[in-house]
Order: sequence, then structure tokens, then C-alpha cells
Amino acid sequence: MRGVIRLHDKTDHGGEVISASSTMVVDNQPVALVGDQVSCPKKGHGVTQILPGMGTMMSDGQQVALDGFKAGCGCSLLSSTSGWGE
Repeated sequence: MRGVIRLHDKTDHGGEVISASSTMVVDNQPVALVGDQVSCPKKGHGVTQILPGMGTMMSDGQQVALDGFKAGCGCSLLSSTSGWGE
């Protein structure tokens, strides 16, 4: 199972999810959706958005971000929870 991405989850570039607009909350953290923001520390990357990926989970009319989804800079999102997802 791929875990959901939540506010403050990390990326493989050393960045983190900095916005999570879902009303869904998992383990006291809001869940990130496609279009939410990620901060990337790599030179020239900065703040980008979570891109659509393979998954069917929805919240508030938007796709829920899951482990392995990408951000606009090319980084992969890393879920810090494994009990929730698909």
C-alpha cells in the first residue's frame, strides 16, 4: 500500500510538503492534494506543485497525493505513514 502524503512529508530531494489543502486528516496532519505546494532545496527548483499520479483516492474533488507522486521539480514525495493510502 502506498501511504498518503501529508503536510511536512519529505521528498527525495531533501524538501518537504508545505501546503495541504484537504479537509482529510491522517494522524493529526492534513493530507496533501494534487496542486499543493512542495519546497525543494535544490538550486533552481524552489516551490513547485504536486503533480497528478497513478491513484484513485480523492478528497474535496481533488486527487490525494500518494507516496511516489512527483512535484514539478521532478522530486518524488515520500509518505511518513503507511496505514493510510491505496
